[in-house]
Amino acid sequence: MFRIKFASTDDMKFMEKIAKSFKIPFSCDVNRCICMVAVDEKPFGYICIEVNNNIARIVGHAVLPNYQLRGYGTMLLKVALNNLYDFGIKKAYIDYSDYDEFYIKNGFKKSNNGLTIDIDELFK
Repeated sequence: MFRIKFASTDDMKFMEKIAKSFKIPFSCDVNRCICMVAVDEKPFGYICIEVNNNIARIVGHAVLPNYQLRGYGTMLLKVALNNLYDFGIKKAYIDYSDYDEFYIKNGFKKSNNGLTIDIDELFK
């Protein structure tokens, strides 16, 4: 049975391996980012978020191909946004990418700075 949890330093090597498999630059640091992993026997997906001035920026988010199209990426995103909401963070964004449609489908809107979401609105 899978679970989503805050990432530990031990999870970082798996997160980096997942990022490399998608050729995503890996800049996550559990000491300065909010990092979460989806775990079965070992991590198969992750999301990493930097927070500056009460605004969250998604800097990494990926799920291994064998786990895609099952809702795990969406669950990771929603759990992470819910935690941001609990921490009092009201806005989040991600730079434009090849996966814009995924984020738009999950409530993000196009802006000058990429795709943004009002977390307060999402959880009303």
